[in-house]
Amino acid sequence: MRWFAAVVTAIILASFVLSLSVPSAKGIVFPSDSNAVIDVKRDLGAKGDGVHDDTDALQSGIWLSSGHDAKNTKVLYIPNGVYRVTRKLIVNRPEDRSGIGPWIYGQSRDGVVIKLDDGVNVDAVLQTHPRDENPGSADWFMRTICNLTIDVGNNPNTDGIRFFSNNTGLIKNVRVKGQGKVGINSFMQLNGPNIIQDTIVEGFEIGIRSVWMWGQTLSRVTIRNCKVGLEVEGNAVAAEDLVIENTPLPVHNKLPHDWFWWSGVLAIVGGRFIKGNPEGPAILNEGVLYARNITVSGFKLAIKSKTPSGDFIGPKVSEYVSHDVKRLFDEAKQRAITLPIKREPILLWETNPKNWVCANDFGAVYGDNKDDTEAIQKAIDFAVANRKTVVYLRGIGGLDPNWYTLNGEVRVHGTVRHIISLGFGRIIAGENGKFIVDDKSAPIVKFENIQAFGGRPPVVENRSKNRVVVLESCDLKVLGTGKGDIFVTNCPSHVEIRSKGQSLWARQLNPEGDSDVGLVVNAGGNLWILGMKNEGRGVRIRTCDGGRTEVFGVFVYGPGVPPEDNRPLFDIDNGQMCVMGIREIAFAGPTYNVKVSERRGDETREFRLKPGEHGWIGWALYIGW
Repeated sequence: MRWFAAVVTAIILASFVLSLSVPSAKGIVFPSDSNAVIDVKRDLGAKGDGVHDDTDALQSGIWLSSGHDAKNTKVLYIPNGVYRVTRKLIVNRPEDRSGIGPWIYGQSRDGVVIKLDDGVNVDAVLQTHPRDENPGSADWFMRTICNLTIDVGNNPNTDGIRFFSNNTGLIKNVRVKGQGKVGINSFMQLNGPNIIQDTIVEGFEIGIRSVWMWGQTLSRVTIRNCKVGLEVEGNAVAAEDLVIENTPLPVHNKLPHDWFWWSGVLAIVGGRFIKGNPEGPAILNEGVLYARNITVSGFKLAIKSKTPSGDFIGPKVSEYVSHDVKRLFDEAKQRAITLPIKREPILLWETNPKNWVCANDFGAVYGDNKDDTEAIQKAIDFAVANRKTVVYLRGIGGLDPNWYTLNGEVRVHGTVRHIISLGFGRIIAGENGKFIVDDKSAPIVKFENIQAFGGRPPVVENRSKNRVVVLESCDLKVLGTGKGDIFVTNCPSHVEIRSKGQSLWARQLNPEGDSDVGLVVNAGGNLWILGMKNEGRGVRIRTCDGGRTEVFGVFVYGPGVPPEDNRPLFDIDNGQMCVMGIREIAFAGPTYNVKVSERRGDETREFRLKPGEHGWIGWALYIGW
C-alpha cells in the first residue's frame, strides 16, 4: 500500500499549495507587538477617513520604521482607509547621510489609499531619498513598500513614487494612479538594483522611468493610460510579463547623447502591448534589446529599431535580438535555452495574531554577541507543538554590534511556514550557521527581511525532495542539495545548486564579492534569473556538470580588473548558459579581461579582450549550449 500512501501525501501537498495561492480576504495583519509594529492609526493617530490630514502621522511612521528614534527598526502597518496627505512624504530626513528601511505594509492594495490633495503639485507623493539630486553614496537600503495605493490626484507635475534603493528595494502589490508626471520614477544616479513586482501604474505622462541606474527588475507590471509606458536609459532592465495598455508608446529604450555604452539595455520575456498609436511601434529601440514571447495589437510595428536586426512587424515576437549573437562555438544554437518559468508561490498570510511566535520571547537578543541558535529553535519548536505558523524576530537598531548571532543549525519543520523579521532582521552566522528545510518541513517555507548586511550570512539549505523554499528581501546564502524548488526575490545572495535537476528561480539577484569559483554556482541544476547586478572581481556565475542557466538583464560594475586576473565573468564547464541583455562598465580601472570561458569536453575557449580593445560591453544575447 506504499503507492496509496504516496498518492494521499501528494494530494495533501497539492491541496496545501493550492490554499496558499489564495490571498486572504483580511489582507495583511500583524501581531500587536509595539516593539515590532507601528500601527499608523493605533499608535500615531491617523484617521484614514479621507477628510483629516494624515501627513504628519504617516511621516512619523516612516521615520520610526527606519529607527530614527534611536531605537529598533519596525514595520509600519497601515490599516485599510483613505489617508489624505498635503505634502511629500520622505523616507529620510535631509540631514541623514545613509539609511535603511522603512518597511511599509498596507493591509491591502485597494483598501489602503494614500491620496494627495488636488492642486498641491509637489514633485512626488512618496520619495525614498532625502534629496532630489546628488545622492552622495550608494548606501540607501531595504526600501520596502507593499500592499497599498498611491493616488496622485490631479497634480500634473507630481510623481507617484520617486524610488531610490540600493542592493535591495521592493515595490510589491502596489497601485499608483492619478493625473501626474511619472508613476514610478527611479531617479538619480547610484540608484539600484531594485525590483518592482505585481504593480499597476495608471494615468501618467510616463508610467515607469528607469534611467541612469545600476540595474532594475520589473516582474508582472501593468501600465495603463499613460503617454509612454516604460522609459529606459543608462540602465540594464529585466522585465517579465509586462502588460501595457492604451498607451501610445509602450516602451522606449533610449540612446543618450548617441553614446552606445550608456544606451538602455532591455531584456523582456513575456509581454502584451495593446491599444496604442496605430502608426507607431510598440517598442521604440535605440539601444540593446532582447525580446521574447511578446504580443502586440493596435500598432504598425512590434519593434522599430536602428540596430543591425532592424524592425519587426509582429504581432507576435517569438524572439528578437537587436545585435549579433555572441558565441564561442559555431555549433551553439543561435537562440536562448527557454527554461520553464515559474512564479513564486503565494503564501497565505497568517491573519490570526495568535499564530505568530516571537523568537525574542524565547531568548533571542540582538547586539549581545551571544548565540541565538537555541532561542530561534525553541521558538520554532514551540510553534510546531502548538500548531502555529509564523516565527518572527523584532527588527534591530543602533550601531554595531547590532545583530542576532547564528552559530548552529536551525531546523524549520512542522507547521512553521514563515520566518520573518519585522524591520531590519540582521543575523550574522558562524561557520555552521544554517536554516534547514527538509522532508519534515511545511510544503512551502518562506524567509523574509533577514539580512547579514556585511557579515557572514547564514545558509538556507533546501535538502528536501519536494518542499519549496522562498526567500524575499534576504541576503542569506542559498544552497540546494535536494529536489525541492527554490525561489529568490530581491536578494543580494550567493547561490549554489549542488543537486542535479534541482530548480531555482531568482528575481533581482545582487551577489557581490571576489570569487575564484563563482558567486552563483549551478552544478547540474536549472537556474533562471531575471535581473542581476553585481560588482567585484572573479567569477560571477559558474555553470557546470550539465547545469542549465538562463539570465535576463545583467549589470556588471567592475572596480578595476588587473591585467593578470584571468578569471572569467561567466564560467561554463560542460553546461549550458544563455545571457540576454548584459551591460558591463568600469570607472575605477579596466573591465574583465575574460568575459566568458566555455569548456566543451576537453576544449576550452574564451572571450578575451584584445590589446587596446574597449572593455565595456553591451550584448543582446550570449549563447553557450
